[in-house]
Amino acid sequence: MSAPDAVLGGPGYAQLILSALRRRPDRLAFRWREDGQPRTLTYRATAERIERTVAAFGRLGLAPGNAVALLTGPRPEAFTIMAAACLAGIRFAALHPLGDAGNDAYVLRDSGADLLIVDDARFADRAAAAGATTRVVTLSDLAGLAGRTAPAADDPRGPACYLFYTGGTTGEPKGVILGDRSLTANAWASTTWAWPEKTTFLITTPMSHAAGLLIAPGLLRGATFVVHPGFDPDRVIDAIEHDGVDTTFLVPTMLYTLLDHPRVHTADLSGLRWILYGAAPTAPARLVQARDRFGPILSQHYGQAEAPNALTVLDPDEHRSDDPAVLASCGRPMPGTEIALLDADGHPVADGEPGEMCVRGPLVMDGYWNKPDQTRAALQGGWLHTGDIARADPSGRLTIVDRIKDVIITGGFNVYPREVEDVLAGHPAVAHCAVYGEPDPQWGEAVVAAVVLHPGHDASSDELTAYVRQAKGGIWTPKRIRLCQALPLTPLGKIDKKALRVR
Repeated sequence: MSAPDAVLGGPGYAQLILSALRRRPDRLAFRWREDGQPRTLTYRATAERIERTVAAFGRLGLAPGNAVALLTGPRPEAFTIMAAACLAGIRFAALHPLGDAGNDAYVLRDSGADLLIVDDARFADRAAAAGATTRVVTLSDLAGLAGRTAPAADDPRGPACYLFYTGGTTGEPKGVILGDRSLTANAWASTTWAWPEKTTFLITTPMSHAAGLLIAPGLLRGATFVVHPGFDPDRVIDAIEHDGVDTTFLVPTMLYTLLDHPRVHTADLSGLRWILYGAAPTAPARLVQARDRFGPILSQHYGQAEAPNALTVLDPDEHRSDDPAVLASCGRPMPGTEIALLDADGHPVADGEPGEMCVRGPLVMDGYWNKPDQTRAALQGGWLHTGDIARADPSGRLTIVDRIKDVIITGGFNVYPREVEDVLAGHPAVAHCAVYGEPDPQWGEAVVAAVVLHPGHDASSDELTAYVRQAKGGIWTPKRIRLCQALPLTPLGKIDKKALRVR
């Protein structure tokens, strides 16, 4: 079902979160460890922390229209401070915990941050660098102030403005403007996923990105979140075996690492009831491995910062299929989302033909902060132009073929790297791979593959080249295959093709 108009046009995102928290006051919202000790936070205490943080913002002189930035790893404050900023009408931006001083400086400057809230136990050096231009408050100091400041009628209130900064792998980061409409639509649509009853959800990825936006729908479904400081496959397995975790979110590289871990074959993972994955294409051959090991409990979600998390979904039932075309798909549109595949002139493509995935609906961003030209280009014709090329099958299932910027034009033909990657990933010796284009004097661009082999397996470049040629033909066959020990990753755990090209 789609979200009722009263939800999308009524109370804002933070009010939706507070109503979910007040509905189940005694349920645990968060479990985590701090200073070696287990910590918990109930729904009631989480709501109180959000409201007291708003009051503390007022005490610090912040008002609607001001801006705060947050620098912390995965921990409850990454959610409660964001929710408090949205409730107060204070512009919010999160600094990536795996970012650097240059990225910090750009986001602080671009967002106009009046205050940086920082976990100085982990990020003292970065806080010191930022403190030269921005007022800094530590998490512990903010918590102390919030504990002494009761909510009052004159606490700041206003519409949400969440600046969700893109990774900047193809240029400087862009601040995606997500207001109450987008955030509420995201939360509501995401509740329609396959959440288990009484979910205990493990978070290991940065809450400044997709994981942070999973919390509101989880609270609407009554979930408890177990928060780890980062992804460690041993700790993930321990949490499933001994800590009651039944659900987690993984990007593909994390899923592959978990599948390749020696303990995964002997550990008792029967308590795992749902794996949500996304953020990058996942090889169908690896999904078959995951289904055979974990069971038919996988869901894929597709979205992007400009329309986060919930544009399409491939449900667990569809993961029962052995058809690579089904497993390569990103599923069908989510409730309240209109998707069209358009050509370069903005016209719908013929059935089965590739076209840019373009989106309309309440989930879509308001634009890019301080970037009017890029906003106009992205929202041209009333559609969000995602930059992803997709095909639709007769059932309406969508498959992302590739990013427009990653298409390789070789000898006058378009080669979509993902199609070659899916073939290579089916070779029993291949653990990870990435396909990209390099300038070539004869072909314009040459198809190049970087490949990491499974430990103990061997395959030559010639063998892998022949494997692709047999499956796809000469146009798709890499001109060069580079065998690597590892592939470079972005801070979000995606394969960094820009770094591969530089190599």
